[in-house]
Formats: sequence, C-alpha cells, structure tokens
Amino acid sequence: MATLTVDGVDLYYEDHGSGEPLLLVHGAAASGRWFGDLIPQLAAKYRVIVPDLRGLGRSARVAPLERPQVWVADLWRLLDSLGLDRVHLASVSLGSRIAGRMVLDNRARITTLTVDAPIIGLSKSGNASLNSVFTAVDPESAQAREWNDLHGDDWRDAVRFYAETRSTEQFQEYFTLRPHLADIDVPTLICRGDLDDAIHPVDDAFIWHKQAPDTQLFIAPGLTQSSIMLERAANFVTEFEAFQARCALGSAA
Repeated sequence: MATLTVDGVDLYYEDHGSGEPLLLVHGAAASGRWFGDLIPQLAAKYRVIVPDLRGLGRSARVAPLERPQVWVADLWRLLDSLGLDRVHLASVSLGSRIAGRMVLDNRARITTLTVDAPIIGLSKSGNASLNSVFTAVDPESAQAREWNDLHGDDWRDAVRFYAETRSTEQFQEYFTLRPHLADIDVPTLICRGDLDDAIHPVDDAFIWHKQAPDTQLFIAPGLTQSSIMLERAANFVTEFEAFQARCALGSAA
C-alpha cells in the first residue's frame, strides 16, 4: 500500500508477496480492489503489483485524459520506481487493451502476457452498451454500490472521468489492438468464460489467438460473467500457473 507521485499526481499501488514480479492491470472504471481474493492467491508464488490507474480507485482524481498514452507511461514509471526491468503482465477487459499497448511499446520488458475477457476494439454495439452503463446510473443500484466499493464516496467523479476519457476518438484509436495483434509476440495466455456479450465478444479472444504468434487459449464453460478472474479466481490461478510452467519448459528446451 503505497503511492508514487508522477508529474504531481499520486498513483496508488499495492505490492504483495515475493517471487517473479507480476503486474495486474484492472478494467474499465474499476480499481485494484476489483481483483479481490485473486491477489493473495497469486501472491503465494509471485510478487504481485496492483496499481489503480490515474483518476480511478485510490489514485488521485484528475481531468479527463487528453492523451491515452498516459496510463501506459504511468505503469512504466511505476515499474521503474520499483526497479523492475521485466515483469509478467496480467490484465482484464480494458486492462487487456492497456497491456497489449505495453507489449507494443516495449516488448523486451514483458516476460509473459495474460489477458482475461480481452477486448481488441469496440464494436458499435459494445460502445453503445458502455455509454449506457456510464451515463445512466441509479445511485441505489448494485452497480453504484460496486463503484463505491472500488473508488470510495467520490465514485461519481471517478466514473465521470472514465466516461469522458473513453469517449474520445484518440482513446479508442490508441487502444484498438486488432491491427497490431501480429506484433504482440510475447507468450500470451488468452482466457475468458464462454458467455458472450457485446462489450467482451467471444470472437475477440479467438481473433487474438489466431492472429498473435505465440498464444494459448482457455475458455471456461458455464460462467455467468465473461471474466474467469472475477467468477472463478482459483480456476484462473490454476490455468495461469500451468501456462507459466509450459512457458518455462519451452524456454528451457
């Protein structure tokens, strides 16, 4: 539980466990709290770094981002401050878009990549679904209670910040990975539940698997969410550790 100040902005992060470093990147309008019980399960074998993205969670509230690259730059600054030259990178939803950008930005610093419920670019239907989520919030709803848990009492400010940031053409263009998948060539685990939805289409996982050069795909059946991390944390940890073991065998061959 610490903060890193970058250009006058306090960025919150947590640092758990020991072992090979693993950076966890959360999803849209969320925070590191979203990972919940997954963190201690991973920290049993790894040093798990869990940041809250600028403007979200326990990081400082800021104006909507003019440059979407800021989130990626913040994460590099965090790793630099911790003296971490190479990390495993695991992410969910929006975090998969940020993680993909990190690989494209500096592949040599990423040992392996894991994406859960990945998004390679929003469809019109997905964009419409997200717009409705962020613009019509019943303060008594389960969604509002979740956002309060993720961000605190000023959750409306955090959600508004994200809604305005994601609405720009620059944001969507920068975080659209589809044209760049062939260049994301680190060993990659792609995972998700088999429930299809407009925001996290099952097709995105298959397209990433087909177009990126070094991927392994795991689809968990019978989930009520698209994310394995969220619904079956223990199942995710088992698959993640098996993936890491296969990567280690491959590098030793």
